[in-house]
Amino acid sequence: MVAGHVDPGETFTQCIIREAEEEAGILLEPEDLQVVHVMHRNSGTEENNERVDVFFIAEKWGGEITNKEPHKCDDLSWFDLDDIPDNVIPYIKKALEGIKNKIYYSEYGWQ
Repeated sequence: MVAGHVDPGETFTQCIIREAEEEAGILLEPEDLQVVHVMHRNSGTEENNERVDVFFIAEKWGGEITNKEPHKCDDLSWFDLDDIPDNVIPYIKKALEGIKNKIYYSEYGWQ
């Protein structure tokens, strides 16, 4: 999944558009994006524990999908939501389950 941190003064939509191009060569338009899940997450680190993750889908895009950050990502592959690999990061797996089941909000990592 394409992901990243929101820059100062940037909206979630602007962030995913920028990150998709930087990481995967995907060109997105705001009108082609739909929020499908929001997660309030405790990252479990000492600083900046809390995260709000916003998950978008885009059924239309431009550009050629390319791994533009091979030093951070070893593979870009498509998977059916019913056949997600076992090695997916746990909070991502939970978000994908929520998306599949049309659950629009979840919490992760809170005791």
